[in-house]
Amino acid sequence: MRMTHSFLAATIAASTAFLFAAAPVGDEAKGHKHDTATIGHAAPTFTLTGADGKTYNLADYKGKTVVLEWFCSSCPASGSGANSYWGSGNASKTVAGMKAADADAVYLAIDSTKDGHSGMTTADEGKASTEVIAKGGQSVPVLMDTSGKVGREYGAKTTPHIFIVDGTGNVVYIGAPMSDDGKTSYIVDAVTALKAGKPVNPSKTKNSGCGVKYATPRPEKAAA
Repeated sequence: MRMTHSFLAATIAASTAFLFAAAPVGDEAKGHKHDTATIGHAAPTFTLTGADGKTYNLADYKGKTVVLEWFCSSCPASGSGANSYWGSGNASKTVAGMKAADADAVYLAIDSTKDGHSGMTTADEGKASTEVIAKGGQSVPVLMDTSGKVGREYGAKTTPHIFIVDGTGNVVYIGAPMSDDGKTSYIVDAVTALKAGKPVNPSKTKNSGCGVKYATPRPEKAAA
């Protein structure tokens, strides 16, 4: 009888220890699995081919601040149109301001537009995107994410949509490129803060623009 009680007690103790050890904490306890880019957590890694034919890997920029802009050439809020982020000249000023704050900072445009959108092939979209940015006076690489895999991993919803990754590989900013009145560049402010070793504030703002034209419905919708 004594052995049975001892065995039972040991079993309960072991089970309790397992439950406490396996219990989720912090964000995981709230149901957050960080399956998209999350402030303070490692940015999703990627390797993409640019419209220039070169290969771009996020890991290659370790130690540098990286600004990622989700972009689409035909979007009136991002690419085309006199009042768009690039068409208005705001993007070009932002890139210049970023470089002035930190010459080593990297700016990359990611195009997750599905093949065939607006009647353009992936190659057409890549060419059009490069031309829009070149017209803006910059030579920012355009990375093609036709499958939408990288866009979904980051949770990119609009063009433009900005994600900033610090030198350690963590996401430190998600949101709009600038304030609605155009007076504050969240990107330049973030890069300036990081260069000075200060926290990014604000770290998150509300973004707006055209919805990213993904190739297929989001996984959760496809399964419904």
